[in-house]
Amino acid sequence: MSEIKLVAMDLDNTLLDSNKQISKHTEEVLKAAIAKGVHIVPATGRIFKAIPEFLRDLEGVRYALCCNGATVYDKYKDKIIYTNHLPKEIAFQLFDVMDKYHCTQDIYHNGQGYMEGRFLHHLEDYNLEEHSYTLVRATRLEVENLREFIEEHPNGIEKIQCFFDDMEERKECMQELAGLNIASVASALTNNVEVNQFGCDKGDGLIHLAKHLNIPISQVMACGDASNDTKMIEAAGMGVVMENGKEDLKKIADFVTKTNNEDGVAYAIEKYVL
Repeated sequence: MSEIKLVAMDLDNTLLDSNKQISKHTEEVLKAAIAKGVHIVPATGRIFKAIPEFLRDLEGVRYALCCNGATVYDKYKDKIIYTNHLPKEIAFQLFDVMDKYHCTQDIYHNGQGYMEGRFLHHLEDYNLEEHSYTLVRATRLEVENLREFIEEHPNGIEKIQCFFDDMEERKECMQELAGLNIASVASALTNNVEVNQFGCDKGDGLIHLAKHLNIPISQVMACGDASNDTKMIEAAGMGVVMENGKEDLKKIADFVTKTNNEDGVAYAIEKYVL
């Protein structure tokens, strides 16, 4: 196996435990990899400022794949090095479908989340888990009308997201959105749907970052658990899936590690990087 020079890792249910934290052991393993010259890269559906502060500020964590690869960010230079964003016409077609269902609607736009007040002030109606509720409240600005906001600011739509209280409706909505064949449809949590530009995924973002750093993809490890990690797991030279991950994802893994509550990412790094 080639020497690993970059490790990209999903956050929720992958690097982060059930309390959305990392253990002291995982922190020490990440620091050891960084000290060895390995790039540690958060790869998340979140915007950069929604990455936990303890990871965002960890010395040596320079790059991040945000919004499922829609934006690749260089923290040291405060510079975006790659984007793959949704055009407004596609966004409106996606909203047309979501309008049929009982779900929230929000967008990530140039590093900021936006949500209409009718959703933001009634999140309890959509059965969000406590951490999701807290994160949404902390990272969304209220707008009166998302469509009007997009009309005024058409460039920079990184991702559209919705939360559902009814899992059957969620399934139907995902199928209808995917059936439009105009965007990439995935999920990171049990009750959400995430939509990006066609061809935009963590794998695409990872490939562009590796190229930017002149690192062969064979020297890249990617760790994940959910459907929005699929392309990243496929792209990386070493694809690692959590024991708590989706079964279909495990089938394409090069290695299935321990669960997110058992320092699974650290275990994989110790085994293949350190």
